[in-house]
Amino acid sequence: MNVASAVLNMWKLLIMNGYSLEHDPSEMSRNNRMKDMLQWIHLNYADPIKLEDIAKSGQLSRSETCRYFKQILKTTPMQYVIEYRIQRSIELLQLSERSITEIAYEVGFNSTSYYINQFRKTMNSTPLRFRRELNKREKEHNS
Repeated sequence: MNVASAVLNMWKLLIMNGYSLEHDPSEMSRNNRMKDMLQWIHLNYADPIKLEDIAKSGQLSRSETCRYFKQILKTTPMQYVIEYRIQRSIELLQLSERSITEIAYEVGFNSTSYYINQFRKTMNSTPLRFRRELNKREKEHNS
């Protein structure tokens, strides 16, 4: 959700500051490929994902797929997958009482400890601490 919000804000700023929306066929093709790869990730994030799978969805080689992600999103394809899974897990942490292990597996991590490690790197908190803080804020908000 944070990524989508940031992208929308970028577009808003570009349009408000007079960015011309010129039609460039090669850029359109590039953007469509990126869109196809992101859409594929968003549909399949809970399953095991390999770089080859992402590349195939964009009809690119693995190396070209990595270049696209680096140039457009400033990250690697697999790091994007991890961050997307973390964002999906945040929704589950907020909306359910499922265990951390259940959430980890539901969003595509095959190890709870790896999930916790990646969550900590991304959110500067463990999933459990994050959930407790959410619950604490919710209780304070409702009082």
